[in-house]
Amino acid sequence: MYQALPFGEYGFGIAVGVIGIMIAISGIIFGVGYAIDDRRLKDFGKGELLQSIINGALVGSMLLLFAGNGIITGIVNSVAQSSNVGYSCPAYMDANAALCFAYSYLIGTGGYSVSGTQYSSLFVTISGLLLALLTLSTVLGVIAAVKINLLVITFSFSSILTPILSELQYITNIVSTLAVGITVQAALVSFIAVTAVSVLLPVGLILRSLYATRKLGGFFIAASIGTYVVLPLTYLLNATMVGSYSLDVNSTSLQQITSAASSAKGELLGGGISQNSSSGIVGSISDSLQGVVGSINGYLAGLFSALSRLIMQVFILPAFSLIVTGISIRELASLFGSEAFFGKFKII
Repeated sequence: MYQALPFGEYGFGIAVGVIGIMIAISGIIFGVGYAIDDRRLKDFGKGELLQSIINGALVGSMLLLFAGNGIITGIVNSVAQSSNVGYSCPAYMDANAALCFAYSYLIGTGGYSVSGTQYSSLFVTISGLLLALLTLSTVLGVIAAVKINLLVITFSFSSILTPILSELQYITNIVSTLAVGITVQAALVSFIAVTAVSVLLPVGLILRSLYATRKLGGFFIAASIGTYVVLPLTYLLNATMVGSYSLDVNSTSLQQITSAASSAKGELLGGGISQNSSSGIVGSISDSLQGVVGSINGYLAGLFSALSRLIMQVFILPAFSLIVTGISIRELASLFGSEAFFGKFKII
């Protein structure tokens, strides 16, 4: 579903109106300069008239490149659709297939596919893993809190379970951070889909038409194109790279951890620990716990490998995407007569 004007009829109309006003003003200044033979006025008026003509060409080129199935829109959709990937996304992202894929890759409930292999989105994978870890921690935490009163001593399972609970807490903190990272990226993708060519682009065209805000307008135009075109294509590249070398890691330890949690609950809580004070039962339960803890440690060893892949997908590869996008914005900004040094955020 494509919009006739991707940056809105009102933004387009305002930009054309401002350009018309600037052409009139620059023409008047140019004429006054000739009338009074003032070289500075003539040069200023001539320069502004030239800039207004360039701005008019920019508005027309943005329509040609982005409106409907424009040239750039067609190229982006062609690249995304020819990469042997599958995806689904909300209707407001349909105009940009690369953005649609990025949304599916990050947070889509239907998942995505690369080279014919289906994957769950990062959010679904991470949230499922987080739920399993919290369930397991809760079950083992309840067991660790159980105390059995014998004749002369009180026995607790906390000494057995405290190390594994600490390890689970450490992993849970990592997974929680990953969930936050994915949520932020998904929000950014949604924001770009809604505003890049419907708000930022017309604002940039309007600001570039004015003398005082010309450099800022050039930056806005560059930012809208960079985020709408370059950033989603880098997510497509990231997913392709991850799928190409880590297909064997697609099955994580999520099912194993969930199974371990169910087994622990059945063995440890189902034995009626609180109703028994026999030392024989304590020994039996202790042996069972040792076996469960050993199994969980084995599962967690595999889980760390999956976590390293998730960390790369959530933080390392997106950092690469932001760097590439920042470079593209800087180069585009210089093309539009602006500057974009992100170290000092110098855009004017």
